[in-house]
Formats: sequence, C-alpha cells, structure tokens
Amino acid sequence: MSSNWDKDHQARHAAICCWPVFMWRTIDHLRLRQDLNHRGFDGGIGSIDAESIIHHWQQAGWIELSPDGMQIRITSQGREQFETWSEENRLWGTGDTNELPTAKRLVAGEPARNLRKISAIIGSSTVTGIHDPYTRTDSLKNILSLSDGGTLFSPSLRLLSAPSIRPTECISLVNFLDQINTERSSNWEIRVYSTSSTPHRRFLVCDDGSVITCGMSLNKVDKDELLDRLPAGSELAKHAGQFFEENWKLATSL
Repeated sequence: MSSNWDKDHQARHAAICCWPVFMWRTIDHLRLRQDLNHRGFDGGIGSIDAESIIHHWQQAGWIELSPDGMQIRITSQGREQFETWSEENRLWGTGDTNELPTAKRLVAGEPARNLRKISAIIGSSTVTGIHDPYTRTDSLKNILSLSDGGTLFSPSLRLLSAPSIRPTECISLVNFLDQINTERSSNWEIRVYSTSSTPHRRFLVCDDGSVITCGMSLNKVDKDELLDRLPAGSELAKHAGQFFEENWKLATSL
C-alpha cells in the first residue's frame, strides 16, 4: 500500500465521518483534532495523525481556518467534494462498477459529446445564471451550441466572471454578447467581481432551484472533469443559489 494512497483515502474517510457535524457551522480546532484522535487518526501504525489530516483538507481548499486559527469551517468547494464522495459511496452500494455514471463524467478530447452530457443533465430546466471565472467568447459560443441543441437559457441569462479579462478579450466578448442580444432579442448580461479575490467555482443555476456543478469552464469543454446536479431544495443547491445572487449584486457590469 503506497503512502499517497493511504493518506488520500484516510483523509477522505475522516472527512465523511467528521464533516456532517459542522457542515454549515464552525467547529473548534482543538475539538476537531480530539474527534479525529478518538476515531483512530492518531499517527499510530497504519494511521496518519489528526493535524496532518486537517492540513491535507486545508491544502485541498476544503476547509478554512479563522484568522486566529481557533475555528474551522468547510468551504463551498469542500461541500461539493463531500457530495461527490457521497455519490461515489451510493454507487458502490448499488454494485455499479463505475465511480460515476457516464453522464456525470466529461472526457478530454470529446467536446461535442461533453456538450451533449451537459445538455442531458440540465434536462428540461432553464439556466438562469452561470458562475464561471473564465467566461470568454468561446464560452458564449458553447452556450449557443447548447441552446441550438435544445437546452433552455433564460432570455435574461446572467453570467458572473472574474475581472482578469484582457482589454482585447473584453472588447471581443462585449461585441459578441451585443450581437447575441440583438439577434435573439435577449438581455444576457456579464458581470465581473469587483475584487481580485474570486472563487474558482463553475456552476449553472436553474430556474427550478437546482444547480449544475462543472469542474471546467465553458470556454473549453474537452477536459476530464466531473459533472453533477444538485437537486432543488438541497442545502448545497440553496447555498450555491444564494452565493450567486449575493455576488451578482456586488459585481460590476462588463
């Protein structure tokens, strides 16, 4: 058994055991360490220690510490990772030999098929918002391809991106967006974060309250990434929807 395999899987198992008790609140750093120790993560034979697990979670971006280091909370990225692990466990329990269903796995070198998978998981829902820090002209082209294939996008689609777009790219993006709105009599809008600190999350908000999570940006859809749907009414979907709305209000029009 390799040490890398052992560390990753122990960190995963520890998260599944411990995270539910503080998924939507903070926990005392010392209390979490004690909980991990009681579960056998004490650095003994065949086990990594609690502090190493916490550090592993932090390095992965799944948790964050308060400024004084006394409190810990799970990040949105951590909650999405927890959902992925839960789905993997569910599939294992059903006897499915695939880690994730084909519809939920995007494959490098298959952009057309990946677009069909994205369309399939959106289904009959209408996409009203897209959070993608790398929204570019190619993103709009792929959205149009999805739309032409029958995927529904709101005539008032909102796209939230990062402020790192180069001036030349920005001009091209705005011009293309204007052309789309003119041709489709739509009112699509792109806004960017007003701060340099931008969450590197990619997800689509649907009109029924569900959220489509995607590991890649829509400007390039030929990568190996996970694709999933957070059902309407779930805590993760509600959190993502609220997250989008709050940041949209603070963002600046492109």
